[in-house]
Amino acid sequence: MTEPTRTTGDRIVATYELHDPGRSPEALAAAIALEQTVEVPQALAEAAGLPPGVVGEIERIDRGAAGAARAVLSYDPAVVEAGGVPALVNLVFGNVSMMPGVRLVDLAFPDRVLATFDGPRHGVAGVRALTGVYGRPLLATALKPRGVPVARLVEMAGAFARGGGDVLKDDQNLIDGFEAFKDRVKRCADAVDDANQRTGRRCLYLPHVTGPLPSLARRFEYVARLGLPGVLACPFIAGLGTARSLARDHDLVLMAHPAFSGGHFVSRREGIEHGLLFGTLLRIAGADVAVFPNTGGRFEFGRKDCASIAARLRAPLGRLPPAWPCPAGGMGFGQLPGMCADYGPDAVLLIGGALIGHGEDLEASTRSFLDVVRANSAERLEPPRPLPGPPADARAPRVLAHRPGFEWNGRPSSAYKDARDLAEGLAFKGVRRVELVGRFGEPTRTDLRYFEIEPGGYSSLEKHLHTHIVIGARGRGVLVLGNRRETLAPMDVACIGPLEAHQLRNESSEPFGFFCIVDHDRDRPVAP
Repeated sequence: MTEPTRTTGDRIVATYELHDPGRSPEALAAAIALEQTVEVPQALAEAAGLPPGVVGEIERIDRGAAGAARAVLSYDPAVVEAGGVPALVNLVFGNVSMMPGVRLVDLAFPDRVLATFDGPRHGVAGVRALTGVYGRPLLATALKPRGVPVARLVEMAGAFARGGGDVLKDDQNLIDGFEAFKDRVKRCADAVDDANQRTGRRCLYLPHVTGPLPSLARRFEYVARLGLPGVLACPFIAGLGTARSLARDHDLVLMAHPAFSGGHFVSRREGIEHGLLFGTLLRIAGADVAVFPNTGGRFEFGRKDCASIAARLRAPLGRLPPAWPCPAGGMGFGQLPGMCADYGPDAVLLIGGALIGHGEDLEASTRSFLDVVRANSAERLEPPRPLPGPPADARAPRVLAHRPGFEWNGRPSSAYKDARDLAEGLAFKGVRRVELVGRFGEPTRTDLRYFEIEPGGYSSLEKHLHTHIVIGARGRGVLVLGNRRETLAPMDVACIGPLEAHQLRNESSEPFGFFCIVDHDRDRPVAP
């Protein structure tokens, strides 16, 4: 395993192995320092009068006995503090990933940078509490193959859970449209829940979520609304920051699959060191469980590679909790004792096709595999920690009864804006506001509000990045858009785009009311 670099300073430290015989280590290190920070020639960087520390700094160069040199560079952490994990990856291995003969082998962070990373939300301790299993590795399998009827996948899910399996994930190739996804996941979840009720234990079912961002977010949300504990995602496809952000928003366990990561490690002359990629980076990106190819399987991972991954997933790293190593990739019944010895109790042993195909009875096969794990460990069982379950609003629909005068039960009127807004130049007069949906725990990405302006009143003249949808509800008003004036009557609909200066006015003798739909997470308005 690569010995971690330590830092006591305030800069991010990256260590690179240099394998390019066409350039001296000094010249290559200097090229990396410029390429990763300012991406201009040295003369131009000097002429620009940049503040000290913006350009990457060469801390030292070590020449190895085998010919490969190591360059230790440091970087200003400001860009990472602003941009999170995606900015970190770009800073230490963005453009340089396309340079021949450069391999990233270690990273070290000042405490203030580590404090900006969320890391695993559940980690080893949290997942153990959800299963109630202590003292031994967890046994996992995958629902596969793609193409079998959903009914067969449902049978497999129930059988594995009844057999005592701990973690059941979808295969990463199980991809379907959203409606088919909902049907399949619900049926598999019900089968696992039924088995858990029978056994008194807790098998965790983690559906595979994928797709473009809007679809991906809907799948995360659906899994959470079912009350499931987590998901399987492919962060190297979805984005290292995206999967964690969505999992964190819904308090879900994140099991990270290594799909699309191979270009980082197939060469020992380029890419990223195995432990750094699947250990440190996935952990910083929030993986609770990191899947990687085990030695002796279908992929060319050595014992040292796998040991490095496991060590980095568990090593002290600021306040980030340790995560689970999950060796996989063609493992069989006979390899279980060795896997238990190699990884110890804090590991998830993922056995897919070998477990599914071990016999005709998957429930009995699961028990056989689990017996081997127990024989090589010291199992202790406790009552599993209760799952949060579906949100209350998902279990019972909520209807807001309308009362005369455009009032709603349980939704009092509130101030339109406050003194802070007035101080910022957002003047208004005679406006009341009713928050209807979005601020009361509903699982929605938008808020619905009702506003009412008294005769002679007006909303603030403002602009913002988010889009407004305004629907006339009562009386008549005027929508001011720049130099344009539009009359709004009941059931008229207006869409106000980003950064369009706008104001609503009541120039009549009757109240003017309208509904307004906006993003739940949105920027504050500013004066034009």
